[in-house]
Amino acid sequence: MTIPINVFLHTVIGETKQAIAADNQTWFKRMSSTDFSATTVSMNVTNNTTLNSTAMDTDSKSKGYVGMIIAMFLLALVFNISALIMIVRSSKSHKWSAFYRLMVSLNITDLVGSVTCFPVLLATYANNVQWQGGQPVCDYTGYMISFVFLSSASIIGAMSTERFVGVWFPFFYNKSGAKERRTNIILGGIWTTTACIALLPIIGFGEYVLQYPGTWCFYNFRAKNLADKVYAYLYSVIWILIIFCTVLFNLLVIVKLVMRRVSASDKKKQNSKAKRNEIYSIVLLVVIVIVTATCGVPLAIRAIVNESGSEKNNNADLHASRMATFNMILDPLVYIFFRRENLEWLFRFIRKKRGKSSKPSEESSSASAKTDETNRSATNLEKIQPEFSGAVTT
Repeated sequence: MTIPINVFLHTVIGETKQAIAADNQTWFKRMSSTDFSATTVSMNVTNNTTLNSTAMDTDSKSKGYVGMIIAMFLLALVFNISALIMIVRSSKSHKWSAFYRLMVSLNITDLVGSVTCFPVLLATYANNVQWQGGQPVCDYTGYMISFVFLSSASIIGAMSTERFVGVWFPFFYNKSGAKERRTNIILGGIWTTTACIALLPIIGFGEYVLQYPGTWCFYNFRAKNLADKVYAYLYSVIWILIIFCTVLFNLLVIVKLVMRRVSASDKKKQNSKAKRNEIYSIVLLVVIVIVTATCGVPLAIRAIVNESGSEKNNNADLHASRMATFNMILDPLVYIFFRRENLEWLFRFIRKKRGKSSKPSEESSSASAKTDETNRSATNLEKIQPEFSGAVTT
């Protein structure tokens, strides 16, 4: 059978076009799949690189924080134990008065807080900022932090109250006997009350939650539940009120001491040993109060601000919590630097400096007095000499 040429050519050209079209479609499919695979590989490589770099950064930061936490832990141990040893060694001079009993209790509380809280923080950072132990460890950490913060502030408040009563009402303070027993009862009441307040979130009134950046636990100050909100306000207000009353009592004590020094009836007694010891203890207490207020108030204020529904500021909360933690290190350090022996040495040094500076003025004044006396003597001789000469002539 003979096929016309035009039909044959039309058939060949049509098949060729179909083949070319099929090849083009296949090529586009291959190219698109190749591009997609390349893009996917590139994205995977980029994501892996980003994740690896983030993991390396987190790991390096964790190692840096581990070193810092170990240093803080060691400083807290050394300072608190050193302060306790110094107080015990100087017991013959202070005779375990109420003030020093409270001071020992403050150091013991800070030491317990350091021993119980820093290891948990260290374990978290050692595991790349991954919380270890779940909710039970969170409850334990939150309980200890709440107990230590409130106990330390309450003991310092008791120290301020003791100085206030002793300075403003000395007759009542000295008349009421058994000061040691009274101080022990106050300490037992402080520890029992703060322990019960810190226990409330564990039994359902309040809640301990993991706080930013997932390394510490504290009561929930962004709570939605009514009981949790009430507890957050209760704890923060009690904390701020204790610090406020402490500052107020210290200011009143300073006012009373100034009134005593300017009073004529007490001027003969102001250099007595009892007055000096009183001033030394008040200087130490004022510095401790300043440190406690500076470290503790920011976290209490941040808790109230967060509970009031304001915008979140995790960095501010974190900085405030770190400042409150530093209080456990600074309290014993303040005692080491501002204890009575160091203040006595400082005051003696100041008196010596004043004595040396006043000696030249005293010498110059005595020299001028001698010169005036010599001039008066010469003047008297000049007056007497003419009379004497006239008497001889007669």
